[in-house]
Amino acid sequence: MTVIDAHAPTMSATRYVECPGQQTRLSRNEVEMLCLKAARGAGMPWGLAEEAGLAAGWLAARGVHGASVLLAHLTTRAESSDAISIEGRVWSSQSGGGLCPIIVGVALDDHAGLEEGVGSGPVTIMTLRYPGLVTPHVARLARALKTALVLNWDRGAMQISATGEVDRTELLALIQVPMTRLIVRPCDPMMQAIKASSFTPADICPLTSHTLAGLNALAMRTTVPASEQSRRDAGASVTDND
Repeated sequence: MTVIDAHAPTMSATRYVECPGQQTRLSRNEVEMLCLKAARGAGMPWGLAEEAGLAAGWLAARGVHGASVLLAHLTTRAESSDAISIEGRVWSSQSGGGLCPIIVGVALDDHAGLEEGVGSGPVTIMTLRYPGLVTPHVARLARALKTALVLNWDRGAMQISATGEVDRTELLALIQVPMTRLIVRPCDPMMQAIKASSFTPADICPLTSHTLAGLNALAMRTTVPASEQSRRDAGASVTDND
């Protein structure tokens, strides 16, 4: 990675160097920070941007292209709906479009102990964009509830253990789905055995040059171009040798 114009505080930003035709391997923390900045550049509030970065890092640590899916969501974010209409445990978009997976993930956490939440029974999300991005939030929710949860979509299902573990094959199937109806429900106690894959830091999913370029471009929107004024104003205005 490189730091651009480190002496200009109004444009100082971390940029991860692209490797055309190759894949760039970043640490989980680097993936999270890059995706956080990209989410901010795409217009997400700080709190949601942090959640987006954490989700991408969680997926990358399990060998899944979470960053590329997040990029696809961020670049088409205007087509998603941020407003959730909840009737019983049926969640839908107030505008009729697909719901943002980051907002839905946070809402599942917030409603966990309420009548409308997963702790009380199945929750049906009528139209959800990029549902794989919800998985890290559901894993966190499973740990909080201390119970296994199941995700059902139109053509598949995935179980998440009470400790937040998943089967990578099932996760790879869900991450490829662009939009679906998703049902999140507690697992039958008799069916809570799960064959979870094991992961190590070496499994961090690399980023393609396309994904890296796209995330870098969004992240740079959070900076301000350097100017002669900003350079003159950089640093302390007086000498402090105390």
